[in-house]
Amino acid sequence: MQYVPETQSIEEMNKHRIYIKAYIRSLKACPTEEGADQSKHIPKIVYYGVKAVGTYPKLITADEAKTCFEFISGLKGIMGLLTLHEFMNLFPIEKVYDGAKYEMKDYYSTIEAINELKLKPHEKIGENILKLIMEYMNRDIMDFAVQGMVAMSAMRRFDGHLNLMEEFMASQGMDTENTFRNGKGEVMYVRHGKPIKLKLNKKQHLHIVK
Repeated sequence: MQYVPETQSIEEMNKHRIYIKAYIRSLKACPTEEGADQSKHIPKIVYYGVKAVGTYPKLITADEAKTCFEFISGLKGIMGLLTLHEFMNLFPIEKVYDGAKYEMKDYYSTIEAINELKLKPHEKIGENILKLIMEYMNRDIMDFAVQGMVAMSAMRRFDGHLNLMEEFMASQGMDTENTFRNGKGEVMYVRHGKPIKLKLNKKQHLHIVK
């Protein structure tokens, strides 16, 4: 099972280079001495980092997938140093109000998620950043979250596993490109020449609409 990534446009690659250079400059400008005031530098680092992730080139090799995943993981830690007020200034909630109609996040669901975190405006987000990223309605943050899933999925594919989406679909009992059923009806896929059994989700959430 070979992973063949999509191509990346020159424009997208150029944008990524611009943002990654700005990220590195901001990172180098941030003082690292004990007790140093980093408050003016963290927002810039986060902004350019998120933009760099959103324009990340297609992952061609396993090393690139790992590097991307580690970059995103490290950046999440830095994002946790922001206050809620700083985060919302950098990445304003998009004024989309009809999310409930389409069962997707919107302005209201984002505000509700923020309230559930019980964060004060000038309190550091800390480890709440993971929940905030997943529930936040902003294109840059959504692209950031998606790229994290892409990197994780690519790492799995390069290691011979199914990507996350295909594994999810197969676990719901759906036939996919790289899975098959053995004589017992069990869902299988081949990793490094050996059949691997996939555990089915007994509580399936997908239903065929007729």
